[in-house]
Amino acid sequence: MPLVQVNWWKGVGETERRQLVEEVTETVARIAKCPEAAVTVIVTDVETDHWGRGGTLASEL
Repeated sequence: MPLVQVNWWKGVGETERRQLVEEVTETVARIAKCPEAAVTVIVTDVETDHWGRGGTLASEL
């Protein structure tokens, strides 16, 4: 069923990652009308020097 991929800057803690997965799962399951067990969430930590915004690396912002 639903697969959600989240890319965010490396350095966010496990507590916040756990909260994100729980809340995204709850929301997607409610909207998709499916069991929470059917929702997969993949969280990818990205180094700020591998992330660009507005033509600038995030590590330089």
